[in-house]
Amino acid sequence: MKFTELPFHPSIQTALEKIGYTDLTPIQEKSIPFAMEGSDVTGLAQTGTGKTMAFLLPTLHRLLSSAEEEPLPYALVLAPTRELTIQIAEEAKKLLEFTDMGVATIIGGTDYKSQEQALGNKACIIVATPGRLIDFVKNHGLSLENIKVVILDEADRMFDMGFVQDLKYIFHKCKNRKQSLLFSATLSYEVVRLASKYLVDPIEVHINPEKVITERINQSLLHLGREEKMPYLVNSLLNNEIEGLGIIFTNYKMNIPKIVSVLRKYGITATGLSSELDQKKRIRLLRDFKAGKYKYLIATDVASRGIDIENIDVVYNYDLPQDAENYVHRIGRTARAGRIGSSIGLCSETDYTELERIEKYLNSKIPVGEINESYLAFPVGEFTPVFADESIPGEKKFQERDGRERSGGKHKQAGDRRGKREGKETHRDRNHGSKPSGEYRNREDHHPPAKMHREDRKHHNKSEGNPKHKNQNNKPKNTNVSKTNSKRNLFDINALPETAKKKKSIWQRILTIFKKD
Repeated sequence: MKFTELPFHPSIQTALEKIGYTDLTPIQEKSIPFAMEGSDVTGLAQTGTGKTMAFLLPTLHRLLSSAEEEPLPYALVLAPTRELTIQIAEEAKKLLEFTDMGVATIIGGTDYKSQEQALGNKACIIVATPGRLIDFVKNHGLSLENIKVVILDEADRMFDMGFVQDLKYIFHKCKNRKQSLLFSATLSYEVVRLASKYLVDPIEVHINPEKVITERINQSLLHLGREEKMPYLVNSLLNNEIEGLGIIFTNYKMNIPKIVSVLRKYGITATGLSSELDQKKRIRLLRDFKAGKYKYLIATDVASRGIDIENIDVVYNYDLPQDAENYVHRIGRTARAGRIGSSIGLCSETDYTELERIEKYLNSKIPVGEINESYLAFPVGEFTPVFADESIPGEKKFQERDGRERSGGKHKQAGDRRGKREGKETHRDRNHGSKPSGEYRNREDHHPPAKMHREDRKHHNKSEGNPKHKNQNNKPKNTNVSKTNSKRNLFDINALPETAKKKKSIWQRILTIFKKD
């Protein structure tokens, strides 16, 4: 269906022509007609399916087409994150370009004065995060009594972030609402409960997420060693140029400055986005990325639901997400507004558990790509570094944190814990990566952890230096086994003592019990 086939207000039609929207997405085609009639709607669809326009278009159309002048603000949109709130507000401004009405963005991390001015500038729609909106209601005299339409975007995410009571409070303040629209990626218990309490006979619209992924996103999975990921990523970006933009997702904030630094060294324009940055820096970086200053954005899952940019051509999963649902949200950053996109997952020996969860969630296998052997080593040649004078987002903070942990004191424990995790990972053999973890867990149960071995060695050293700790027969204790166990590789079968290799049969163990009697 075409946008021109729907009877939108003339100013909205003009705005759609300027934006360049022509065809409706499935969620838009199914939900907009009902929303234009004034019905409550629950839309179940993944990110990247066009939900923003699915609720903005009918809402603004009803306002502009009203026979009587409606008191403002007319509509309220609630979103879980600041980034998503900003994206929705920008889309609303585009649709209102040929009117004299405005949009008020109410989020934390920015000053109250500018937001109060936006509210007073004929704001017909408020786009807000729940916390800052309640702050405005309680402390700045904002009234929600004129609100006729309440919209919840990413409702499941809001429940995950603990906004349940906030949403109930806001709905209570919107006493005169006539319509409620709820959009969510998943249908959790809390979402159903909220819909049944605050929505009146809602029309249910459901878009199959698997269909969206397989139709528009070309997925591939590359099996690499942990140390091979970085050179392979660099070579891939240098040899596979894209017209639009790309996002590289990692699970760990400390990886962001490392990846940015390496990419810039090879002349790749990249920047990073994580929760370590304050709100103003995050907004500025997203604006610069969208404008094309940076070709690639390295981010954690804080950005997987907060970026709504049409020209994302490719998404790299440097680490497979620990939450299977986040995989869909990540790759949903590409192939937006009916476009085709691609996602590339770099799967090492530490990602196999996540891969199993993701493929179970998708109910399908991710196609495995062919490894280019020449990409496994960093490229050789002369490269012109980019943004040499520009600081890398988050680098200073992580350097300071790393310094504090190394200096000891109360911060030392964090470093020790991280070191243990890294040490444990280095013992993993690449050939064992795809095997179930139960085998290794059983072996570890028979051998105390490294911390206990250190205590045993300490106790042994004291015993050698103090005669009181010697046994009654004045025979030195045999410590060969404990020393060997404390240093051996847990996955090295040959390092096991002979006694551990030869297990007694069940019949021999039964005979031993009777002999004791």
